[in-house]
Amino acid sequence: MSDHLHLAVQNLILKTMKKLAASLAVIVFAGALTSAGTAGGSGKAIFEQNKCTKCHSIESQGLQREGKAPEGGTKPPDLSDVGSRHKSDWIQKWLLKEEEQHGKKHIKKFGGSDDELKTLATWLGGLKKK
Repeated sequence: MSDHLHLAVQNLILKTMKKLAASLAVIVFAGALTSAGTAGGSGKAIFEQNKCTKCHSIESQGLQREGKAPEGGTKPPDLSDVGSRHKSDWIQKWLLKEEEQHGKKHIKKFGGSDDELKTLATWLGGLKKK
């Protein structure tokens, strides 16, 4: 093989390897973004995963309450407009049973991670009727 042809083949191989490496980097980066997005999940997904629909509905988000009101208790509220009443910081404390409302604490302490709590509270805090 001539030196010129040999050099052309090497350049072609090098260009192909660079394109493959760039494509692989894009695939790995996209996979990392996807897994990061699903590890904590969206606020709505966290709400559903933690079975918050056992008590609460969020009709504005298409989420219906699945359970009944507690015996002798009042029906838990629909949370479609909770962001108009409370900021996300307050919601986080409420879900950790560190805040009271009408002399009562939330019935169940949130059991997810700190990141999930923040994501959930931010999402809930953004729910406002237009």
